[in-house]
Order: sequence, then structure tokens, then C-alpha cells
Amino acid sequence: MAFDNLRPQTARTTENTRVPESAIAYGEAALEKSRAAAALLSPTMDVAFGPHPDQLLDIYGPRGHAPAPVLMFFHGGAWAHGYKEWNGFMAPALVDLPAVFVSVGYRLVPEHRWPAPLDDAFSALRWVHANIADYGGDPARIHVAGWSAGGTLATLLTLRSDLYAAAALPQNVIRSCMATSTSFQFRNSDLAPGTRGITYRDFLFAANDDEFAASPINHAAGPHPPFFIARGENDFAHVRETGDRMVPALEAGGTTVESQIYADLDHYGMNLAQGNPDHNWVKTARTWLVSR
Repeated sequence: MAFDNLRPQTARTTENTRVPESAIAYGEAALEKSRAAAALLSPTMDVAFGPHPDQLLDIYGPRGHAPAPVLMFFHGGAWAHGYKEWNGFMAPALVDLPAVFVSVGYRLVPEHRWPAPLDDAFSALRWVHANIADYGGDPARIHVAGWSAGGTLATLLTLRSDLYAAAALPQNVIRSCMATSTSFQFRNSDLAPGTRGITYRDFLFAANDDEFAASPINHAAGPHPPFFIARGENDFAHVRETGDRMVPALEAGGTTVESQIYADLDHYGMNLAQGNPDHNWVKTARTWLVSR
């Protein structure tokens, strides 16, 4: 798809979005910043890991370095919106380590219900593990990350090692997980974003028991690879509440967790800050990519 041929998505309105004005402004800013990053870094875009037009990757890599650690990043958008092209603005602050930054697309609601997004996350991880060496990446040093719904996918990828064998993945495939502004629990009865009055059972799930599989906190018992969990001080209530429960749940199972709350940032500002090389999140991510 790249930037000039994005697939149409429903408009962000009060019906489907908690704060539509902020969501729209965020999407415009992320695309503008990511266009600039692509012009600077000349990524390999629209690499297919499946047949659906949303099953694509953008790969931002250093020149002349191999093998380098890999960060797979999943976009947000409340399961029904978002583009992999939103993430490219993060790459310039990371690839000079050197590192390889992979932005991942996945199928969205309402065209596809759960578990399609998670199935795509596993398919993307399998593709990256098998092929990233051709792009300068080290398949033994793959880290996963995401913002908002993308953070949920990255977290489940890391926690659900019981699914690795079926996905033809080694047990140690993920070195760490960085989840930003993430919700760690979804219940059938929880209201989906917006004023429609529909629940996650109506909106996202295909079956009643999907709420268990889709909620990372149900799979926190470990130990698991290290987690870096971050959010803005003014993030959404469900992000704050579930994150406050997820950190001790992971630690209770023996997982190493670093948690940060960033002052004055809301849900959208938190993600945009992840492209700022002077921001603590970027400095922490760079350290994790090198050391873990």
C-alpha cells in the first residue's frame, strides 16, 4: 500500500472512537512524520507475509550492518483502524544502533473478527524469523512491540509460547516485549470504543470464550521474556487500570518488568513521543535492543 495507496477505512467519529479529534490528528501526524522517515531511510515496503492486502510489512534497516537486532512494531487503532504506515516515524531513532525496524500490518474489524489479528501477528513473526537475515536482521534477536491494540498483540505473542510449536517457531524466538498504552484485558461485556453501545462480544469476538484468549492478563503466569510497559499520565482509563494490574501479575510469575508512566502525555501523544530520540522511551528501547 505504502503512503499513496492506503486502503480506505471508516471515518473516526464519536460512534467508533473515544476521542475522534485527537485520533484524526494523530493519524495525520504519524503519516506525515513517517513519510519523512521513509524518504530518509528508503525502507522496503509492502512485503507480504500472507495473501490479504493488510498482511504486509515495512522493513526499515541500517545500511552495511549485519546481523542487527530486530524490533517488530504493531500499530494501534482500536482493532478497526490503523495502518502499518503509521509506525515509520519511529525508525530513524532506532536503526542507527544498528537495528532493523519492522512495521506490521494485520487484518481489522469488522471485516475480520478475533482471532484474525493474533493469527496475523504469529504469521508475521514466523516470516520475520525465517527471512529477516536477508534484510540485515538477526533472527536470534527479535523484539516485539506495539502501541494500543498493537501492544496487546505484541504482548500475546510474547506470552503465548504454548502456540509456538503450531506456528513453527522456536521457544526462544522473542527476546523482549515493549507494550505502550496497552489494554491487557477485554471482556465480552465491556463497551467497544465510541457511542454505539456495542460490546466487545458484538464488536471484536467471534465466540464467547475469545475474551479469555484475547486478554493478556489471563496468560501472565510465567516466567516470560522481559517486558517494558509504558503509558502516558493522561492515557485512557482502561489502559491505566489494566496496566496497573498487569505489571504485578507478570512480576508474580517471575517475569522481569520495567514500567514507566510519562507525565503530560495522553494516549496519542505517548505514541508520537516514541519517535523522539531524546525521549526516555526511545533511550530505553535502544538499550533493550542492544543488551537483551
